[in-house]
Amino acid sequence: MFNNRFYGTKTQSSLDNDALRRLAPSVFAETKHESRKETYKFIPTINIIEALRNEGFLPVYAAESRVRDETKKGFAKHLLRFRQHDGFSIVGDVKPEIVLLNSHDGTSSYQLSAGLYRLVCSNGMIVADGQIDCVRVRHSGNVIDNVIEGTYKIITETPRAIEHMDAMRGLNLTRDEQGIFAEVAKGLRWDADETNVKNDELLRPRRDADRSPDLWTTFNVLQEKLLKGGVEVQNKKTKRSQRAQEVKGVGENVRLNKAIWTLAEEMRKLKAA
Repeated sequence: MFNNRFYGTKTQSSLDNDALRRLAPSVFAETKHESRKETYKFIPTINIIEALRNEGFLPVYAAESRVRDETKKGFAKHLLRFRQHDGFSIVGDVKPEIVLLNSHDGTSSYQLSAGLYRLVCSNGMIVADGQIDCVRVRHSGNVIDNVIEGTYKIITETPRAIEHMDAMRGLNLTRDEQGIFAEVAKGLRWDADETNVKNDELLRPRRDADRSPDLWTTFNVLQEKLLKGGVEVQNKKTKRSQRAQEVKGVGENVRLNKAIWTLAEEMRKLKAA
């Protein structure tokens, strides 16, 4: 479906406006979608980006959903990831980020979440709301100031996510425990009544750096398989198999990211008990 696809970039350099316009044109919308009411306060996302740049946060990733309704083209849901200009302290092989979600067609308010970018596999994770509350800014009032305030709120709380990441690194899983994690995780994307996905394939690492049995590494392997695809998915009715495609819907990407983080947190609590 067209609205399940998006454009994005994995570059680690900051994006200039030309790149942003190519990757997420709705960032530069000049007015709200016609469906929005008079109370909707329109602030172009590029204004937010410029304000964040002035605060030292640079966009390093941009993506935008495609839309089926042509009247919503140029107003679609878009996602951006930011890092502080000083590199935003690297923690091991992870860089903390700020994740911004927005649209101008009513499908999303401004939403700010904590993100972690794992260098070894180019995985961009999003911390679940239960760990660091997602900051939501309505399209009303002083939007720019509220987004900047929300950004700094996320930053002050990010160390908690780092602590949980370190705790996951210190917990090794048995093969049976990894299998349980994989079994539950695959249900986030595929319907168990309709498809069959082998846990062993989900857990098979794609690089030597992911061979550790600790919870953090297992979580990353599963997150990559769920989001980037590549695993064999069999239709139980027809018995036909195909390779899973990458998840490219902006909203679905965010949902899966947060859901699997929540699963990893529950596993951490069970192991630590």
